[in-house]
Amino acid sequence: MSYVKRDDVPAGAGETVVELDTGELVAVSCTREAAGARVRFHARARVLDTELATEYRHGALIAGLDADAIGLQCLLAVLGEPVTLPLAERVLAEVSIRSQISAAALAGEVDAGAVL
Repeated sequence: MSYVKRDDVPAGAGETVVELDTGELVAVSCTREAAGARVRFHARARVLDTELATEYRHGALIAGLDADAIGLQCLLAVLGEPVTLPLAERVLAEVSIRSQISAAALAGEVDAGAVL
């Protein structure tokens, strides 16, 4: 898995476009807000020109916080890239835009005659 940042493709406010190694153009963003002694991160990814989108929310204590490093990990999670955050594989699969793309490709009718 990999991606390339695409500065030549327009995106919405606060978004950056990347091209996945599979060719899809994905707009990503991450915001953070204070919540008491924690910071809440909200990362989003959406495939351009489609309805496919995903998001991931993560909270971290302020003590010892490297907000940019955690923001990066949240962005990598929604892109389906490896992360260092201690997250279950199930969570990573659910928030990955790559999983959304794969699921969309499987949608449709099952050829009962072929599978039975």
